[in-house]
Amino acid sequence: MTMAKTLLIYYSADAAIREICEDSYKYGEIDVVELTETYDRGLFEVATLGALQALAGKSSVIDKTNIDFDAYDTVILASPVWAASPAPAINAFLRTTDLRKREVVGLLFGSGRTCTIAGDILRKRTALAGGSCRSIVCVPPRELKKNRVDLFSLLKKSAPIAAA
Repeated sequence: MTMAKTLLIYYSADAAIREICEDSYKYGEIDVVELTETYDRGLFEVATLGALQALAGKSSVIDKTNIDFDAYDTVILASPVWAASPAPAINAFLRTTDLRKREVVGLLFGSGRTCTIAGDILRKRTALAGGSCRSIVCVPPRELKKNRVDLFSLLKKSAPIAAA
């Protein structure tokens, strides 16, 4: 019997969220891949052009990733919520990736109604990429930063995923 393996794919323009996602790797139960845009967004651009792109469902230009999805049973797709939508980098990833036969857990950094709306959008876009979005977990960024929450432990409680 092979061991279940989990991959966290995330995008964040926030250094603290990036650090928390990268810290998930140190527990040895999860592999981590950061989606990077080909240019750096400043906070002003995130709040203006980035939010408009997200709201319109647009994609940004991201660096290529070479992921062997056959090595993973579960994919966690993590994104900030911009204008009640996943970030444009997540849209780009979903438009260029075949997630057929992949179980996906959505992790959204946001709260309230906007996170619920973004979760519905993420589910639909995951389905268009061929994946099955088992669940969506919304986490307020302030809570993550304040409590230095370990994402993998949080997800195991909120959306049970297979451990390695």
